[in-house]
Amino acid sequence: MTLKKHISTLALASILGLTLAQPGVSQTATDSDGDGVPDSAEVLLGTDPMVADTDGDGQNDLADTEPAYMANPIDMTGAPAPFAIKEALVENNYDYAAKKDATDHLELLVANSGSTDLTGFSIYYSITDADTGKVEGTFRKLDGFAVPAGAEARIHLDDGTLPGHFRANPNSIYITSQAAKTISFVLKLDGFAPVSVDVAKDKGGAEAAD
Repeated sequence: MTLKKHISTLALASILGLTLAQPGVSQTATDSDGDGVPDSAEVLLGTDPMVADTDGDGQNDLADTEPAYMANPIDMTGAPAPFAIKEALVENNYDYAAKKDATDHLELLVANSGSTDLTGFSIYYSITDADTGKVEGTFRKLDGFAVPAGAEARIHLDDGTLPGHFRANPNSIYITSQAAKTISFVLKLDGFAPVSVDVAKDKGGAEAAD
């Protein structure tokens, strides 16, 4: 059985003596995403202080009993996809624009074999810790991501500050755990069957660029 987070955000924060945002109560702790969980508690919970719904399941992190995990919501049926995942990276990334190594992050190279530009993608990815069995699962719509006809484009899951880059949880076990991990990606385009790939990450934390 995989180990998931079964304790509520509210209960854990109370155990730690952290003050959660409540109506009519003066707050001193920073809560950047306004989800009712102070940024300091998000670090301990393994959730994103800048995203109110870390796992993308429609519940904010305070209300969610497993705020960093949701099951795969993607419809696995549909016509054959006109795209493929040509490369999936979870470490040893490279910045082709700057021509230098990049900080480790999740990255997919998507190839469009059709004659029409493709937009409207969504992604689900899960991260499984080999030592503890803990699983995190995240769903995101990739608004603004497009793959031109007959061409390729990269999806980056990192700090989300550049075009084609989407925010990933900085407190994820991808960053915080030194154990080996398996990352599973499911990439979906409306009307088509999704494309999936599993990638193993070696033992050790995420590495910064040299």
